[in-house]
Amino acid sequence: MTTTELARILKERYDRAPERDKAVHVVLFAIEFATELESHSAADVAADSGIGRWGPQLSLGRKLAQCVSIK
Repeated sequence: MTTTELARILKERYDRAPERDKAVHVVLFAIEFATELESHSAADVAADSGIGRWGPQLSLGRKLAQCVSIK
């Protein structure tokens, strides 16, 4: 998966998330796509998505993926 594809999916999920839950949805995206994100810069994916500086939250989700699973 390319950085552009990941960014597009992230943007779609961010836009659909309720205003107060955007951070949660960014982290959940990173948990779900942790394997794909390993070969991409979290900052680049966030920047390409156009949603702002969410790179640290993407990195957090990628790390959390080792400890959690999505229902």
